[in-house]
This record gives sequence, structure tokens and C-alpha cells, in this order.
Amino acid sequence: MTSFALALDIGGTHITAALIGPQGIWPASSVRAPVDEAWPAERILEIWAQTALTAAQAGPACQQIVASMPGPFDYQRGVALFNQKMLALTGLDIHQQLRQRWAGTPLEQLPLTFINDAAAFALGELHYGQGRGAGRLLGLTLGTGFGSGFVVGGQVVTSGPDVPAGGTIWQLPLRGGIAEDFVSGAWLQRHYADLTGGPCPAQKTVQQIAEAAQQGDAAARQVFEQFGHDIGEALATCVQHFRPDLIVVGGQISRAWTLFSGPAQQRLLPFKLARSDLLDHANLLGATHAAARPSQTAPPDLASLQPARAHSPSTHSPSTPLPDGGSYE
Repeated sequence: MTSFALALDIGGTHITAALIGPQGIWPASSVRAPVDEAWPAERILEIWAQTALTAAQAGPACQQIVASMPGPFDYQRGVALFNQKMLALTGLDIHQQLRQRWAGTPLEQLPLTFINDAAAFALGELHYGQGRGAGRLLGLTLGTGFGSGFVVGGQVVTSGPDVPAGGTIWQLPLRGGIAEDFVSGAWLQRHYADLTGGPCPAQKTVQQIAEAAQQGDAAARQVFEQFGHDIGEALATCVQHFRPDLIVVGGQISRAWTLFSGPAQQRLLPFKLARSDLLDHANLLGATHAAARPSQTAPPDLASLQPARAHSPSTHSPSTPLPDGGSYE
């Protein structure tokens, strides 16, 4: 019997769910629902559970569930440790909470695995997207936070002399703070409000700021240009150590790629940047791939691996349909 998994991609502003089989995403099973990370825990969990059920009912029966989840999170126990987003969930056993909401459904007894969202994104891009053929890949997710996944020789790397502690970049020092202080949706909103004198309660969404920039709003364009410079400044030392064949950028803010990619690329030369074509679907595919091959998330001995080689972004058109809609946060 062909095995299917139900994959979930969870973020601060959305959840995407789909059935994943040997040929990729099952047609018409991809479901996306908006979430506000400031909502009460009950409301967030209910949307997660219901979105998963809707996707599961759109195709063949699945044999496991895998969730791409942002950190900080206890991925072994399924416990949320969030400290900057989705604070209503902090300390909750998400594994148990979802099980309770799936009681009496086909999902109730299925194995549930949690994978770091940025690591899932990087693996998805390596095997199905822009990163195919790369020996050393850095995947970046831009949204509510600033996520990263380092992959060497097909394995996720979280320690060693060439990567930051834990394989994470959000906490890297930047201008007296940390990278996520400047590379996040919240920073884009605050900086635009500061430049335009807009009150914080009425500040524009990231998507609205991007649309304004595309329509010629000088302040909005300035915000995104600075955002690109900040990405490059935050990563400059890191990529010099890791020396990736390719840096693939995803997450919801990557939808505004043309507004910030130039400054980021200029700062990070000679390393190449490419925008994900898969977006949310990279996380779904990568998380399923990782769950089926747990050894690929174990960090290898970096010293034993070959140096980086030249690599060009894949020009292959993705066989998986792109997610519809979605916000920039």
C-alpha cells in the first residue's frame, strides 16, 4: 500500500496542511488558514486541528502526521517554548492538545512528529526546489521571525565550527541587539510607522507596506531596502564561515523578494541567493522527507566533508503547485 503523510506547516500568521505521497503533494489537498499569533491558545489550536482534518479528508488515508514548527520548541516532547511569538501557547504540550482535538477522528492515533520549520524548509529546497544539487545549502525563512537551516551533504547541521550555535541565526549579534530585532515582520512594521509617523495601533501590515513600495511609496521602499541590508549584515560573517553553495530564501516576506533582494545579495557576494518557488510547500515536503529519514537531521562531522563547490540555482519548474494567497508576515 502506498504510504501517505499529513504534513503541517505552522507559523505565526498561518497554518498550511497537505497530504504528501510518493509523487509529492496530493492534488487539491493543500489547505491554508490565517492565524494571528496574538490570539488565545484555544483559538489557535482549534484552527490548527481543523485545518489538519480538512486536508486529511481531501485524499487517501494517511499513516503519520508531521508538523513543521518554529522554535523555540521541544521537538521530542512536543512542548511549546515560545518566547517572542504565540506566547499563549508557551509551556503547552502541543502534542497532547492536538490529540484531544482529534479525538474520534482518523488522526487521533497516528504518529505525530515535530520538525524545526527552517530545517524542514532547507531540506524541502534541497530535494525538491532551488537547492537540488547543492552540497552546502543555507535555507532562510523570513516572516514573524528569522529562521535558518544549514544542510551539508544532505544532513541538517546544528553544531560545528562552520555554523552558529544550534544552527540558528536569529540570535546573531547585530548593531547592539540581535538579528531578529531587525529581520522580522515586526521590524518592517515599526520602521515604516516611524518613517511615516503612523500610530502603532494602526500600523500597516507587511503586505500593505510591500504593496505601497511597489506603487512607489518612498518610505516603504526605504524600509525594504534597509531590510535587505540588514539581512546581509546579519549573515556576512556567518556565510564566510559556512561558505554555502546557495542561500535559498523563503517564508512569507520572501513574496516581496524584488524589494529587498538586491541589497542583500550585494552584501553577501560572492555567495548566491535565490528565492524559493515552493514557499510553504517546501516546509511540507521537507518535514515529510525528514520524518521518513531521521538520520538526515543528525549533524555530521563538518571537518570530514568536502569544501563548497560552485552551484547555480535550479531552473527546473516545480512539479508541486504553489500555495495560493497568503500574507507577508
